[in-house]
Amino acid sequence: MVPWLLPSALLVVALGVLPPFWFARNRPGYSHVRNTISELGETGAPGAARVGWLGFAPAGLAVLGFCALLHAYLTAQGEGGTGAVLLSLLGVSYVGAAVFPCDAGAPFWGTWKNQMHNLVGGLGYFGAGGGLIELERVFEDLPSLTSLTTVTGALGKLVLLGMVGLSFESPVRGLIQRTVEALVFGWMVAVGAWLMLAH
Repeated sequence: MVPWLLPSALLVVALGVLPPFWFARNRPGYSHVRNTISELGETGAPGAARVGWLGFAPAGLAVLGFCALLHAYLTAQGEGGTGAVLLSLLGVSYVGAAVFPCDAGAPFWGTWKNQMHNLVGGLGYFGAGGGLIELERVFEDLPSLTSLTTVTGALGKLVLLGMVGLSFESPVRGLIQRTVEALVFGWMVAVGAWLMLAH
């Protein structure tokens, strides 16, 4: 499983980064700084179904794959896998974004689908932040990952802070979301690389 963690993390990066840029090309006025990623697949947007099922869902499945591999590694080392399970909620939220597209502008309230979108999105970020904080504790006991302990916990706290920032209208809401996701995806690559070098 260790040799597959880095390629799995790189797949997460590719599927989490490239489709939003690809689909944004066809959205006049869309800003990666101002608009959330979800707005690319919002109800009524051109190609919304393609964004959801060719963008969000594959990225979510890739996150779930990475988390399954990490869980298998941690449990094989005699450690708990709770952190990886919590982190996997980020993948669930991506798939949930395909099933429940947000309303135009990704409002806090709105239709029932928008409420479900916000619920799975919130669970995803909460799970990612909480999962990283739990993994900080787990990494303390693993010689191959001890050096990532502090950064893992710090990133977990930043993800939770970012989740709060995403809850409010802001001219930099898209930038906040992309920063949070870049931190998590970068962490996944770092874990994969660290384990590959350690084994």
